[in-house]
Parts: sequence; structure tokens; C-alpha cells
Amino acid sequence: MIIVAIGTLLAKWSILKEIHAEIVNKYKNKEPIYFNRKSFCDILDIQQFNVVTFPVACLVVIICMITTKRISFMRNKCYGYGAPPVPLDFLSHLDRKFAAVIFAIIADELFGIVQQLGESSGLNEGILVKFLLRIFQVLIMGFRFYPILACVYINSIVTLVCATIYAWLDYSFTIVTQGMCYPTYYPTYDEYETNTTDISDKLDYYGTGSALIAIELCSDIPRYLCLAYVSVKLPAMLIEKIYNQRKKHLTEENKMLMSLTQEEKLLLCISHPESPEMLYVRNLFRSANERPRSEILFARLIPKFIYEWRDDFQFSTRVLCLYSSIFFLLFFVTVDACVGILPILNTMQPNLQTLVESIINLVDSIINLFSNNGDNQDPVSLTFPLPNLVKSYYCAVTMTVTIIVIQLIVFLANIRRNLLQVYRGDDSEIPRRQRSQYVTYATGNFHFAGYFIGYLIWGFIIIAFFSTIFCVSIGAFITFGNVKVLEKILKFILPSLLLVTFKVFLNKLLAQYVFLQHYGDVLALDNRRFFMIFIYFNFFLDAFLGFISSILRFVKSIIGATFYMCRLDYSPLGRKLETFDSGFSAYCGFIHTECTHRHPIMLVFVSHLFSELRKQQYSMTHIDLDDFPLEEKCAVEVKKTSKYIRKWRLAVFLVRNPAIVFFRKTFLKQLCFEDLQAINDLDNDNQHNTQRGAAFYIRQMAAQRPSFVNEIDPTQIIIQRF
Repeated sequence: MIIVAIGTLLAKWSILKEIHAEIVNKYKNKEPIYFNRKSFCDILDIQQFNVVTFPVACLVVIICMITTKRISFMRNKCYGYGAPPVPLDFLSHLDRKFAAVIFAIIADELFGIVQQLGESSGLNEGILVKFLLRIFQVLIMGFRFYPILACVYINSIVTLVCATIYAWLDYSFTIVTQGMCYPTYYPTYDEYETNTTDISDKLDYYGTGSALIAIELCSDIPRYLCLAYVSVKLPAMLIEKIYNQRKKHLTEENKMLMSLTQEEKLLLCISHPESPEMLYVRNLFRSANERPRSEILFARLIPKFIYEWRDDFQFSTRVLCLYSSIFFLLFFVTVDACVGILPILNTMQPNLQTLVESIINLVDSIINLFSNNGDNQDPVSLTFPLPNLVKSYYCAVTMTVTIIVIQLIVFLANIRRNLLQVYRGDDSEIPRRQRSQYVTYATGNFHFAGYFIGYLIWGFIIIAFFSTIFCVSIGAFITFGNVKVLEKILKFILPSLLLVTFKVFLNKLLAQYVFLQHYGDVLALDNRRFFMIFIYFNFFLDAFLGFISSILRFVKSIIGATFYMCRLDYSPLGRKLETFDSGFSAYCGFIHTECTHRHPIMLVFVSHLFSELRKQQYSMTHIDLDDFPLEEKCAVEVKKTSKYIRKWRLAVFLVRNPAIVFFRKTFLKQLCFEDLQAINDLDNDNQHNTQRGAAFYIRQMAAQRPSFVNEIDPTQIIIQRF
């Protein structure tokens, strides 16, 4: 993979050298700076629409449709074949790494389309038409990788051969188009007409040497590593598939697995003792200290107070795909923010200085309006000299990327924590699931990935803006040592802040040592007479402090919303209004959908039933017990348990677990329909059904008495909240 990526970068370097030489020659001769594309670029790529690989992609999709069986619709037609292929199962762990790499490539393509939104429209092209063309371009981009994912999901020799051929064709086409037709930093004639000074600023800043080529090749390393991984992984999967099918001496278990689909194999793997779902079930009644640590060496190196790596949990394919695309998008946004903006900072500094001085004059007039300056006081001219903007901008971008990465990592850990909470019915952070909100959860689950990416981009822009202001202020103070405008702002703000801080600490001291019993260990009043006097005078004093506190509340909300913009699990609207936040609603829909379809206990139970069913079916159709030795006969034959033994085991089980009696068929038949609905419908908020369910729960808990089998202290029985 690395060798293929290096070869690709060398090929692009040889292509860019000629383009760079042409651009530099025109720059030195003061000619219009653009390069002439090859004639075949207009044929291969019409309006950046891929006319070469798109027909091949359609052909591969048709082959996948022919080899895909229908599940329910018209199964008798064409022997059940002919259905739209599934690209991947987002709720499973199937081919997670391969899908994550594909989505990283898609993020790169998506960033290129977003960059084109800032280009000016043509004479005959309106804004709406341009926007619709970009949407169509996004759909075509998704259709470009749809055949590869569908072929890998079907996982047959025919589809893997098609995917391999298509991937290598697309890889070759990408090298040619991105090198000869659409290099990143070298404009064509159409781009030159749109922006004539962009390439000149870059050549002035980076020079006419090979620095611009090196920057473009370094920014292309992640892209070509992913493309090389796909191009190498597909032939490896094809060879492995052929090798497994040509094996002769297979065990009966492997023969049974060969006849299963990928979904069925994945469902059977859940019953494995070391699967994450099975480990979760085994750790159900263990505390955090009793739970065994991870066997992975990297997980043992991470301190537990920072992050606890758990073997009994795995993120779904959707989460990995989303995070791979987000980190790639963050990388390309950061590179573009540095390479594109740094060359124009020096030319923009005089204009920015004028803008800053006008803002300072406005701030000075506002401060003088609210401050009580005497008429005899001479006005002092406020200045804010800007430091070197390049260094400040570097620091601001570094701070922004650090904040975003930390927030993304914390959000990933919160996804795991919230999923585990919802698994066990804890609604302390995520609102409890309600039947009336099922449609809202479904639509929120649709929007989760898109909202996450959109919030991330806006969070990056907002944090970068405030980080730049902060770094420029610190840089000005360090460079010039005395910035009068900062001093005046601090003189205006600090007295109020010190008064509020002093009042807060005074209230804490009085509450702990004067007005509470046992120095704050008991929430009971002491010295009631002085407490009433203090409350009386504090009533009027806090009216003034409340005005300052409201301003601080507003500032804190802005800072919190800025830092947590890329976090969907945090709603800046507050706990009572969080349902009005579309981002948080999308996150709740994602969590509830994941819990419904990926609950470990449900998956283990279904996997156990399916494995037993497949064993019985395979033993009845494929195994001749007369040809097996005695040991294998015993392993294959279904053991018949006597009716009396089953009854005895059932009696012992019910004695040990008397509450199970209320879930037996004989007892449930005695209940009316409303009682059954109240028991099973846990998501219904109807008060009448809740009361019925509570009554049933009380009867069930009444049976939780000590039995003669287990020696249990009656005082240890705890009735939990319904």
C-alpha cells in the first residue's frame, strides 16, 4: 500500500513540475498566470462530471443488482434475483475499516465541492441553478463509491473482480485528472478569470521554487494512502475469497459457514465467547472494579482516569465512517486555512489596522458613555497596534485544531457512555424513549451525520475567529508591552468582576460557618435571627449584582456555545429546551436507534437461537450420522430431554426466581388486553397505562421473597423504581 502511494506521489510530482515551470515563467514575465490544460481534460471531465468511470460504475451496479436476491417483494419473479444492492450495514461491525477509508475519500471529494460554492456564477447561471448543480455533483460523487461498497458487501468472486477493476480504473483516472486537469494551487484559464491575484500572492509568499509543489504533495498524502489502500485491499479480498472456496479439507463447521451470508456469519460470531456482545453479557453483574481489563497492549498503556478501553463495546460502522470523514475534513480545512490565508495576511495588515482603529473608537465612546469621567479630564487617544499576523494566525489555527480534536475525542467517549446508559435504562443524560417521538427519532437519525459535519465546520470557523482575536491581543501585549485599549477595557470590567467575586466568596463563608449547622455538613439553618436580617439586606444588594451576573451569564453562554458547537450531545439551550435543538434531537435519535438495533443482550439471545437453528438444519440436510465416529455422533445428535426432567428443572428455576411466574403464559392469559399493553408498552406515557404497569410491578416484586433454596436476608431485598 505504501509503495503504491509513493509511486502515485512521484507520478504526480512529475506532472506538476511542467505545470509549475509554466506558471513561474508567466509570473516572471508578468503575463496572465494560468496553465493550459491538456486537450483530453475537456473530453474526460465535462464540468467536473466524470464521464469515464461513471458508465463503468453503472455497469458494476447493474451486475450487483443481478446477483442480489429480493427478500420480500416479488420473490417468485426471476428466481428472486434483481434488487438494489446495499452499500454497507451501518449498524454492524462488518468491514468497518474498509468502509471508514472509503468515507475518508468521500470527505476529500466533498471538501472540493464545498470550495466550489464560493466561485462566481456564470452569466447564464443563477444561484439556484448553481446550488442544484452542486447537489447533483454530491449525488454523483456518492455514486462513484457506491459500486465498491456494494461489491464488498455482497462478497462474491464476481463482484470482487468487478470492484477491483473499477477501483484501479478510478485510481488511475484520479491521478490523471488531479495532476493534469485540476491541480490544487495552479489555476486554469477559467479559474484565472474568477480570481487573478490568488496565485500571485502564493508565489510572492512561497517563492518560485518547489515549495508550492511540496505543499500540494504533502496535502495529497492522506488522499493517496486511502486510494492505495482500497486498490490493494480489494485484490487481497478477492484472493482470500478464491482460496477459501478452493479449500478441500474443510471441517463441518467451516462447510456450514460457507453456505451463509455475511450477515448470518456476523450474527453467529456474536455467540463467540470473546465477542464484545458476549463479554458485555458476562460483565452485566460485575462492578467497574471487578470487570477485567482489556487484553490490548495499547489499551493498557492509557491511564484509566483518562480513558477506559473496554473489550465489551464496539462502535458501529457508522460512527467509524463518520469520524474518519470528519478527521480528514478537519485536515483539509486546516491545510487550506493555512496555505490560502497566510500569503494575504501581510497585504491585509494595513487595512486591518484601519478597521481595528475604527472599532476601538467605537468601543471607547461606549466606555465613556457608561463611565463617570470628569469634564476636566483630558481624553487619551487609544491605540491597538497589530503584531505580526502570521505568528498570531499560526497560534490561532493551532489552538482551534487542538480544541476541536479534544472535543471530538470527548464526544466519541460520550457516545459510548450514553449508549451504555441507554442499554441499562438510565435516562439521566438522554431523555427516555417515548412512543410519540418515534418519527422524530427516525428523522433525527437521518440527520445525525450531516448535522455533525455542518456543526463541525461552523464550530471551526467560530473558534478560529475568537482564537485569532485572543492570539492577536496576547501578541500585541507581548510585542509592545503596553496596549492602552486593553488597559482601559480591563479598568472598566475588573471592578465589577472583583465585587461579584468578593460577594460570592463572602456568601460561601457565611453559609458554611454562620448559617448552616455543623459547618455545612447538614442542610439545616443555624442562627435564624441573623439569617433573616442578612436575607433582608441581601435582597436589595443582589438586585445590582444580578444585573452584572446576567451579563456574565450571557457571556458564558456564548463561550459555551462556541466551544461546544461541534458537540451534538451538548445543547446550549439548556435541559428544559434541549428538545428544540435540532442537533441534540438528531443525537437522541441516533442513540435510541443504535440501542434498538444493537443492544448486546438482544443480539446474544438472537445469535444463540439462530446458531441452534442452523445447527439443526445443517445436521438434518448435510450430515450422514452413519459415517461419523461415536464421538462426533454425540456432538451432532440433538439430545432429547425427558419430559419429567424438564418439568423438574422448570420447578427449580421458578423456585429460585419466583418473579418469573408473572411472565408465564398461564398467568398472562388471565390478564385483560389493557393490562398486557401496560406491561409491554414501556414507551407509553399514558398515565392510566403507567398505573396499570406499576400495579403489576408491585405484584411482581411481592414475589421477590427469600426462597428455601437460596439463603437471602429479607433486609437485603431492594425494590427498585418502576
